Amino acid sequence: MNLDETRNGILKCLENKGSTAPMKVLHGYSKLIHQVAHREFSEVMEGLVIDKLVIFNDDTFILTEEGSNLVKSL
Repeated sequence: MNLDETRNGILKCLENKGSTAPMKVLHGYSKLIHQVAHREFSEVMEGLVIDKLVIFNDDTFILTEEGSNLVKSL
């Protein structure tokens, strides 16, 4: 498990889903693809919010413009 790969994968997943996705979808993705458990998922997502790459609103994550720009550079 590599948390940087997980972060980047989640950002790419969000972009592929039109820049928004419910927490359940992203949690399932991170568990299936990156073998990330609940605690690590929470840490990754909190970091993405703190870094202003995503916004969390009403159980949904939304890719910010900054996050979208980062995804394009990955």
